[in-house]
Amino acid sequence: MENNATQINRVRKSFRIFILVFFGISMLYCLPLDPARAARPKYGGTLTFGSENDFHGFDPLKINALSICGAIANSTIHERLFDTDSKGDLIPVLGLSAIPSKDGKKWKIALRQGVSFHDGSPFNADAVVYNWSRLLHPENKFRGRSSIAPIQSVEKLDEFTVQFNLSHIWLPFPKILTDTRALASYMMSPKALKEDIQARTPVGTGPFMFKEWKSNDHFVVVRNPNYWQKEKPYLDKIIFKPVPDHQTRFASLSSGQMDVIFMDRGHIIKRAEEDTSLVHHQGESNGAETALLNTTKPPLDDPRVRRAIAHAWNQEVYVAMSYKNSIPLAFHPFGNGLPCNDAGYRSHDLKKAKLLIKEYGKPVEIECIHTNTKRGREFGLMLQQFCKKIGVTVTTKGLDISPIVKRVFSKDYHVSSWRIPPMTDHGPYLYKYFYSKSRINASGYKNPKMDELLVAQQMEIDPEKRGKILCDIAELLNRDVPMLYRGGRRIHIITKQKIMGIPEIRNGVIEISDAWIEKE
Repeated sequence: MENNATQINRVRKSFRIFILVFFGISMLYCLPLDPARAARPKYGGTLTFGSENDFHGFDPLKINALSICGAIANSTIHERLFDTDSKGDLIPVLGLSAIPSKDGKKWKIALRQGVSFHDGSPFNADAVVYNWSRLLHPENKFRGRSSIAPIQSVEKLDEFTVQFNLSHIWLPFPKILTDTRALASYMMSPKALKEDIQARTPVGTGPFMFKEWKSNDHFVVVRNPNYWQKEKPYLDKIIFKPVPDHQTRFASLSSGQMDVIFMDRGHIIKRAEEDTSLVHHQGESNGAETALLNTTKPPLDDPRVRRAIAHAWNQEVYVAMSYKNSIPLAFHPFGNGLPCNDAGYRSHDLKKAKLLIKEYGKPVEIECIHTNTKRGREFGLMLQQFCKKIGVTVTTKGLDISPIVKRVFSKDYHVSSWRIPPMTDHGPYLYKYFYSKSRINASGYKNPKMDELLVAQQMEIDPEKRGKILCDIAELLNRDVPMLYRGGRRIHIITKQKIMGIPEIRNGVIEISDAWIEKE
């Protein structure tokens, strides 16, 4: 049995915390994806980014997670304490170092000095404490609070040092500070939060400042002249324009109305790769495209029905037909994030599905709600067709994101399109969504064994043992089917040739603020 000191040393070693205080680390952010295209950055110009949908706000108490394009826009305005490299090591951003105490329950974080929010208020220990205390306070009812439950408090040690106090050693803690898709990881102006303007007029410390937002038309950010990385950003302005129709989005790029677009349609990605005026940037990611099943609502409260639907569902055909194989398959919640093999994935098997429905012995009629996009409609239609083969009737309904989220969290649904976003660590996310007593357990799934595993992964400090527990969680999810898998995660961004400085896509987000325009 290892003593506590040995365990702490192992934790420290596994985190490989680097104390880096030199501003030169920022040069890591602007390495171009293709060295052959490297050139001296140019200043000035406006970049227009074609996103799939409008954004939904920038206050973590009002929106729990970011879409892909929302995360891209958010990262131009707000910054985290740390980023991570491809090995999982911390890269300083607003934080300079993260050092655990001997017992592993306190983390001292040194903060960067000389940084201000866009409204002129200082970034310091008070700002960090306010951001985190706001999330931790029970009265604020932060939806993701259960995922950060081991954090008991955050306190100020001096003007540029804070301490996170944990209830126990928590292996994922440093990674919580780096999550690109969780608004909770980003530092926001306490002034904007107190005035309750952060949701629609976001204020951060990032390279760009919010300028204007006209819903469903455009979202504009402009260069921050007081940015702490003095040589950045290069662009004067970025305009994000929501264009839900993928054909229209691609046509706008081809005609020059757009400079950069997000794309997940395989046939368009192939066309872009064949067009010498365009550049395709691709980044592998973890997580999965999913569909939640409401385990509290008949007939899906019976596991036989959920298992039958899982065996009727054909992910391989769906990914091939809807995505043209532009994303990988997913067999568990982590995608390519953990080597869990297939974790007992329920593959397409109509014979098994029919036997389960026969055993259930009653007619099965369910509704599937999905995003009101071509991708969403394709999912609803294909689920309907696959289930029809086993005698299950599915009606479909396309909705915007906001009403889908509202119905899911009120458990007013049978099946809903959903997703597990890319994350540096999925343990807290799974605890939030599948722990029986979590207020964000949107599927209503309850299993004492699952609760035991979710608590175990939270407490485990040995990375290998914790990885095994996470794979056990994936296997239990596949057994009980509170969700289906619609594919893995792979990010595709298409740009005009003149857009330079696009970095490697890491952690599910492209740092578009590092881009610049090569003058023609």
